[in-house]
Amino acid sequence: MKIASASFRRARRSGFTLVEVSTAMGLMLVLGSSMVVMIQQHVTFMRFVQQQNFLAEEAPRTGRLIGRLFDQADHYLIYDDLDAALAGAPPVIFDGRAARLFFKSAAQTVESRVIYVESGGSSALLRFHHTHPDGSDASWTISDRIQDATFAADQGILTLTLHGPSGEEITYGGGAR
Repeated sequence: MKIASASFRRARRSGFTLVEVSTAMGLMLVLGSSMVVMIQQHVTFMRFVQQQNFLAEEAPRTGRLIGRLFDQADHYLIYDDLDAALAGAPPVIFDGRAARLFFKSAAQTVESRVIYVESGGSSALLRFHHTHPDGSDASWTISDRIQDATFAADQGILTLTLHGPSGEEITYGGGAR
């Protein structure tokens, strides 16, 4: 009889009590709910970082490049679009979508290049265009993370206003020497 009761006690001690199981379940619920809160905070923070990405990365990079191009230009004209700039249509003073920059070459000839806005659906591209002396065209993208951009010279200074994907607005200025 003693043998049976001893084995019964050992078997009984190997499990958990109702209080222990309830405490463990309560701790798991607290940890789970705190993890859900932390994930929500992380998602909110990442969304905020992504919205600020244009201001933190794209705008300074674009500004450095645009600043160098504007500062090297001898003079400029603003047009409604790329086709008007290449055709030599009458220039505009503000709300232009293309700026034709003129540079003096080493041979003292004048070369022109065009910075223009190319719209495409819900976003826009800021592009650089150059026609080589042999008639071939070369173009590349300055920025592909903008909503819109406009050129103006209403104060005598060439300005480019970029509109970011989250409603940001940044204006760069420069121009002829």
